[in-house]
Amino acid sequence: METVEDVRPRTGKRPALPPLRVVALLLALVCAGIGAVGLATADRGIERRSTVVAGVPLELARPAGTTGRLPAVVVAHGLAASRQLMRGFADTLARRGYAVELVDLAGHGASTARLPGAGDGPAADARLDRDLDVAVGHLRAMPWVDAARIGLLGHSMGAAAVLRYATAHPEIRATVSISQGPTSQAARPRNLLLLAGGLEFAGFRDGALGALRSAYPQARTGVTYGDPRAGTARRAVIVPGVEHVGVLFHPRTHREVATWFDGSLGGSAAGTPLQVGVRPVRRAGSAMLLHLAAVLGFGAIASAVLRRLPAPGRERRRVPLPLALGIPAGAVLAAVPVMAVVPRGLLPLAVAAPIAGFFGVVGVLLLGTARLTGRIGVANHGGGSARTATLGAAVVLVALTVVSFAVPAQLGWAHAVPVGPRAWALLPITACAAAFFGGIEALCGGYGRRAAIMIHAWIAAGALAGLGVAALVGAASSFILLVAPLLAALLVWQGVQAAALRAARAPAWLTAVVGGVLLAWPIAVTMPIT
Repeated sequence: METVEDVRPRTGKRPALPPLRVVALLLALVCAGIGAVGLATADRGIERRSTVVAGVPLELARPAGTTGRLPAVVVAHGLAASRQLMRGFADTLARRGYAVELVDLAGHGASTARLPGAGDGPAADARLDRDLDVAVGHLRAMPWVDAARIGLLGHSMGAAAVLRYATAHPEIRATVSISQGPTSQAARPRNLLLLAGGLEFAGFRDGALGALRSAYPQARTGVTYGDPRAGTARRAVIVPGVEHVGVLFHPRTHREVATWFDGSLGGSAAGTPLQVGVRPVRRAGSAMLLHLAAVLGFGAIASAVLRRLPAPGRERRRVPLPLALGIPAGAVLAAVPVMAVVPRGLLPLAVAAPIAGFFGVVGVLLLGTARLTGRIGVANHGGGSARTATLGAAVVLVALTVVSFAVPAQLGWAHAVPVGPRAWALLPITACAAAFFGGIEALCGGYGRRAAIMIHAWIAAGALAGLGVAALVGAASSFILLVAPLLAALLVWQGVQAAALRAARAPAWLTAVVGGVLLAWPIAVTMPIT
């Protein structure tokens, strides 16, 4: 019997693709697993311990199984950083047979000491010199350290400090200066390596080359001059494709540093097991994967936390789109001159008061203008039990946000626990940041998901541009330009969280509080105490 093939069109539906939230959650679990393993194994082959000497927090790393006296290096961080950011150098050098001491300079990290003048001026120089002296003295006192073979490494503010210290202490055998900018002292320390990122501001690149040419006028980058045995060696390298922070994690930087100290300090001690691989990104990269996991998983967690809240009984009337886009531009322009009049000593943290004031003024102007248009209102989320549930959800989500930032940062790249006056300064900074995100939510209210994301991104980008303008015209410290990447990352992070909270129909104030804590916490724990 002849059969006829059925050629009628199939009417069955395609299998549904997994929801985006499920995909994001799975990616979050993968990132969290890889990041956790990376951090758990980052200290393999290294012995590490922390201590406080004369008020200076120190962290000492050395290769496990040491049997000889080791050459040693003190590592100093830059402004608004901490010893955690410099751990990659401890990992690289300790595995090559060095003892490495990381220091939290005054006003930074775990140090509660005040840094005069936010790092500028004779008083600040004296304080930084004193901290380095404590670190070098502590290192020399270790019985397994060769006191005749000690070097220094510093970044940015720390680079200027180690140059100054090595000039005054000729017993320091070698110095590495990363992104120190222009200096008149670079010709005097023994065996000096100068590094800068190819994408840094021109002053940092010119500073490295200028310091080299102060000793060898016809010198070129990438060429070593002088004799390390006589202490006259000099070399400058521009590391391609990296900026002020990225230069700390580039493999070329770490290879140059390791080679320089090997040649100047005589290499590792006999009997020390060497693991010479360079893995500068492993620790910080693992922490970043945990941050990414937090961002990807936030939507699913927020949905689970908020699923039992009643839907709002009354929606806001939305602000017309031209106003939603135009109001923020005007608010940013109005906030820029405010930064110039905010008292620098209003908060005990450098740069923090102008930044907080800027975000606070923008937020107040956004909220006020939305109120004047008659299109802002509080949605009805039910009675007392609903309000209690909402407050409980807010506590959970705020705690999740803090942990998502603080734990990976503390383990991987930044001191993230508020100490000293940082704890109370966190409150006004959070209030200003929450006002900013509350203003964003006021303008996003009533819009669909995509339009709200667009408005949020527009306002965040405008705020970053405003901060840049303030720094360029002198209304705020130019240091804001160096922390702009951190602020940009935090604004993007909150953009994702805000979209997830809107999808879960969270009240606008909850989104504002979560965002306020996310933006304020890193500012409060990184800006130096002054």
